[in-house]
Amino acid sequence: MATATETAAPTLAGMNYRVVGSLGNGAGSTVLEIADKNDRGKRYALKVVRKLDADDAIYIDQAKTEFEAAQKLNHSAIARIYDFRLKKSWFRVVGAELLMEKVDGRTLDEIEAPELGQLVLMFTQAAAALAHMHRRGVYHGDMKPSNIMLSKSGEVKLIDFGTAWIRGEEKNRVQGTPQYIAPEQAAERVVNDKTDIYNFGATMYRMFTGRYAQTAIPGPGVDRKLPAPSKVNPRIVSTLNNLILSCLEVSPANRPETMVDVREQLVKVVKEMGLRGAELKGAEDDEEF
Repeated sequence: MATATETAAPTLAGMNYRVVGSLGNGAGSTVLEIADKNDRGKRYALKVVRKLDADDAIYIDQAKTEFEAAQKLNHSAIARIYDFRLKKSWFRVVGAELLMEKVDGRTLDEIEAPELGQLVLMFTQAAAALAHMHRRGVYHGDMKPSNIMLSKSGEVKLIDFGTAWIRGEEKNRVQGTPQYIAPEQAAERVVNDKTDIYNFGATMYRMFTGRYAQTAIPGPGVDRKLPAPSKVNPRIVSTLNNLILSCLEVSPANRPETMVDVREQLVKVVKEMGLRGAELKGAEDDEEF
């Protein structure tokens, strides 16, 4: 039987780490790859947020939100976040650190020419992860290709919960990415299951067609002329085509009821395309993806 020590989540206080290299930069933050000297050099990702002026407080808040949201989640397709620590100088907050699972792979927008069946398998896993989040009262708020990763071993991981909304908390900022944001997200500052479904649909549209469903934030009640995905990519089966379009309905009431429904439709697509039992290739194999 595993002991409490063996199963306890790693903490920054309990680590003696060295910086291995940089994994990237985001708004107000840098993500580093670190190795824990106390655990045979086990690798992690460390997000470092620096508060240089008052405007940077938003990035501290996002890091805290990311940690709090992740503590409610436990799903194989969601990247783990282990610890959060404020950095202070003379009792003044000067930054924050997030200790995270290091996903050795690539984001969807970094994978060149992904094969249709492989994309279906990836989105099926991502939908299951979002359904888990919603059951736990957490809504992502910024689903897009750069927030879905594929590891070298073929695992899908949702990342970046800085703009997530936890049920019951105040939400007073417009957050999201124009090419993927739902109309009501911008107009009403709403983040919920329906906005995640829209974001997810816009992400599918982008990956399956190579085009954006929108290039700017859509206005509520606008009658769009969105080309059907199957018209852009004739290899898209009708079940998948209809699902993507239903997720992108301007009116939330016309979208699928829940992410569980979205996943069930993707499972139908998996069966229709004969993908049952098909293996999801790792990101390192993307030359043949």
